[in-house]
Amino acid sequence: MNFYDYYFYRMYKSTNITNKSIPEWSTIIAISILFAINLFSILISCEYPIESIGEEGFGAIPLIIVALNYFYFLFNKRYLKIIDKYKGSKYNSNLFHDTIIVTYACLSIFIIFRVLNADYIYPIGLSLFIIATSLFGYIKSKSLNNKDSDL
Repeated sequence: MNFYDYYFYRMYKSTNITNKSIPEWSTIIAISILFAINLFSILISCEYPIESIGEEGFGAIPLIIVALNYFYFLFNKRYLKIIDKYKGSKYNSNLFHDTIIVTYACLSIFIIFRVLNADYIYPIGLSLFIIATSLFGYIKSKSLNNKDSDL
């Protein structure tokens, strides 16, 4: 199992429940934001002089990550192959793997706020939001899977 592909698949499934118009774009933007947060956390933790990146760099880095994710997932509609691959697999709605993905997202948020010496209330609030939306997506996908099996 390719974790990055599976991560996209689960994020896409969750996003697709609430965003029917462009869930693939919403997914790569969410993945890119988390990746950028992780990158900035590492740079700050390693005491890299962030000022040297400048305002343009803070805007360019996330855009570059979105572009890379675009070419990886959306170019030539590769994301459809990923969805088909995991849709009928044993990893479809797997609670263990979904928990790992939610934990990764929550830890990413928590770490950036801790690196920035922010209060605990912000990462806890965002983590609760991530857990709630993920739980909603998980329950909704389970109910949709049960309706499909009833047909």
